Amino acid sequence: MSSQNEAQSEKPLIAVAGASGFVGTHLRRKLSKDFKFKALTRSKFIAKGSPDKHSTVWHQCDLYSLPKLTESLKGCKYGIYLVHSMAPSSRLMQGNFEDLDLLLADNFIRAAEDAGLEHVVYLSGLMPDQPVETFSPHLKSRYEVESVLKSRSVKVTILRAGIIFGPGGSSFSILVNLVRRLPLMIFPAWTQSLTQSVDINDICRAFDACLKEEQFGGHTFDLGGHKPMRYAAMVEMVSKQLNRKFSSFFIPFNFFYFSKHWLSVLGGVPLSLVGPLQQSLTHDLSPKKNPLSEYLKEGLTSFEDSFALSVNTDGSPKPNPRSSTQKLDTKDLQQECRVRSVQRMPLPVGWNSQQVAREYSEWLNRKFVGIIRAKIRDDGKIRFYLLGKILLLELTQTPYTFSNLRRCAFYISGGLLVKGVEPKGRFEFRLFPENNCLIAAIHGYAPILPWWIYSYTQAILHLRVMRSFARHLQRHNLNAQK
Repeated sequence: MSSQNEAQSEKPLIAVAGASGFVGTHLRRKLSKDFKFKALTRSKFIAKGSPDKHSTVWHQCDLYSLPKLTESLKGCKYGIYLVHSMAPSSRLMQGNFEDLDLLLADNFIRAAEDAGLEHVVYLSGLMPDQPVETFSPHLKSRYEVESVLKSRSVKVTILRAGIIFGPGGSSFSILVNLVRRLPLMIFPAWTQSLTQSVDINDICRAFDACLKEEQFGGHTFDLGGHKPMRYAAMVEMVSKQLNRKFSSFFIPFNFFYFSKHWLSVLGGVPLSLVGPLQQSLTHDLSPKKNPLSEYLKEGLTSFEDSFALSVNTDGSPKPNPRSSTQKLDTKDLQQECRVRSVQRMPLPVGWNSQQVAREYSEWLNRKFVGIIRAKIRDDGKIRFYLLGKILLLELTQTPYTFSNLRRCAFYISGGLLVKGVEPKGRFEFRLFPENNCLIAAIHGYAPILPWWIYSYTQAILHLRVMRSFARHLQRHNLNAQK
């Protein structure tokens, strides 16, 4: 027993963000012989209820909190980043997945740097061979995350994959359920684009090689797998495996609005996941040859074997590992009544985060003269008053900042509009000079108003105010250029 414990302690410790999902679950299972894992999750049900198997210790962590994330990464040698923010993390979510992903990636790589991680591996998507500005929002976000992760001193390896086949994979489940449930198939224009599928076991082999083999560390690799084919042809391949026939016809339009809804309903996958994934399939996606794909070439799992490993005996797709806790997590978010609001704004040239925070306060005074008044105290606190007398909100600067030039963060510490609960909500301005933008974000805010009143009053007002401030910053940039 002691020799087993010694062997376990000698394994390198890997922090896995996104550990409970489809890819994260398979990675921990496949790599547990040589590595041990600190699995990060926001779900208290997973953190408390998951058994310590596959060399995994679960750790509840808010990835939006830089200090908590940094503390969670301490003691780890490597990091695996599998996060995509398409699922809700609060009862009310204001903001799009691109901005959330940008913020989360910046948090993770800065925390990894502060915690002393040696190497981070990120699973991205295949990129089309065309200018970045023409990418779909989903792929443009993936590319932006790659850039942010590579912006620090930590060595980062990027693995780019297309559709991943495996038990519980969302893209695979859509394919199978469409064929099982539709006798008539409509193929919009996007189904004629070339795409690439790969088995989850080969994804795991790629991670294993990058973590063990020095020559693969710190580079970007496209992952091949099955034979490249058009999405419509992939549907037909699945129908052969299921021994099911269907009729089909082609329409020369993408028909996004309609097709994403029937993909969601019939494919059994949330709409928030289907839309971005569908738009990425408008591009021809094929992997470029590289040393890692040559290294993995022997032993690649075939399309037929991938399919057989990913379905039940009745041909239905095996469930996602997260499906057992998703309803509990959703219920918990509803009960907590917290708010996350994230907006991307233009960054005035040469400004730092303190200047942005000060300008926000002064702009509010000009915008709502006589109604809302913001006061900046000598201790750094910002207080917002109604009619100059009634304290609505108080912001207190957090003690933890990675740079007062790039990030200005506050606790929402008091006022009539905030519920006195822990943990306190946070408000921040985060600067991304390389992207010519900043992020203004509220995390974990607990409004004191009844939820239905808050949703139709204060929440709408906040979003309009932040959009108006973004337009103000845009006008500032235009005037500065004249």
